[in-house]
Amino acid sequence: MTANFRLRAKPEWAKALGAACLLVIGGAACALGAESDAVLRGAACDISGRVLSAPAKPAGAARAEKADPADKGDDGSGEPTKGEESGGGGKGVVINIESAEFEPWRLPSNYKNADGTWNEESLLAQQKKRLDFMNEKLSARLKLSETPHYLIYSDAPPAITSAFVKMCEALYGNLCKQFAIEPNERIWDGKCILLLFGSRSLFMEYSRVFDGHDATNAGAYFAWECNNAKLPQLVHICIPTDAGNLRRLQELFAHEGTHAFFQLYKKPVTLPLWLHEGLAEFMTVVNDPGLKKQKQEWAITFAKNGRSIDGILNAAPYSGFAYPAYNVSYTLVDFLLAGPGWKVKFKKFIELLKAGKNQDEALQAAYGFDISGLEERWTVYCRDVLGNNR
Repeated sequence: MTANFRLRAKPEWAKALGAACLLVIGGAACALGAESDAVLRGAACDISGRVLSAPAKPAGAARAEKADPADKGDDGSGEPTKGEESGGGGKGVVINIESAEFEPWRLPSNYKNADGTWNEESLLAQQKKRLDFMNEKLSARLKLSETPHYLIYSDAPPAITSAFVKMCEALYGNLCKQFAIEPNERIWDGKCILLLFGSRSLFMEYSRVFDGHDATNAGAYFAWECNNAKLPQLVHICIPTDAGNLRRLQELFAHEGTHAFFQLYKKPVTLPLWLHEGLAEFMTVVNDPGLKKQKQEWAITFAKNGRSIDGILNAAPYSGFAYPAYNVSYTLVDFLLAGPGWKVKFKKFIELLKAGKNQDEALQAAYGFDISGLEERWTVYCRDVLGNNR
């Protein structure tokens, strides 16, 4: 793939987008000095890709957002410093619930109905058994709040818990609206469990005891509770709230909640890393539009400098991303949704990937261009559309 594009004349598809149809979505501010391909591919990132192990629970690959994604290396380049993690993304903390150590995390005996469908009431009742078990095991005082799609276990201050009760359904509704998904379509089985911890120490202890995960450097993470597609699909999200910055907490939840949503949408097939992260970043600003401007900067700079994003587009699912790649990934998703009627095309693209098509096949079928064509069009979009409308 060529590294430099000089398509100064706007093609018809670029002209058709126009300034009026721009919806530029973004995420957390991240300032890096280095622009090497190594940085793009994950010389420093906020996702842990280490293999995890825990007694009586299988290993998994962890997706965990760092406590402060704006942290930089000592040289300002974003290279890992002591206490930071570099490595890959993944599906989240993966827990095989067939062999879970603790009974409330296992599937109930009556999880399947006579007709072969899942007994959602039984699954939900089993999830609710966790509250007393967690409180006893952790000497905690978590309390339950419930929404149509979420179970919230929290010992955070009441004001923060109440805010998350509203955030949960707002995010779910926005996800369905933004990506043309029917609100009554089931994404996960039971309900998504959201764990809110008033102290970082309790967050880390829960992570160690129940997920077999070292959350020392994590700001938040989600866990997929079944790696067998023939069983019910459960998920939970863990967020420490001790920092008390509600805007930052909303951003973390939007990011992790989107990961959890699209990991299980249709079937538990992992999406390309750029798409997984791009979707998560896109939704952070659907929920907080004030974040969008800073998300554009790196992508526009890359496009104007003719930088290739091949390393991002072809990154392996468990490889790493540095902060500029999050900005690029966000604008890739933004571009794929920006054209007239492209929301339908984007949904088709996702569903084809979930059905087992590769990126080139899915893009070609949904949009009429492959991954090389996406890079070319993205460059023109960022340079000539976003760059000229700032």
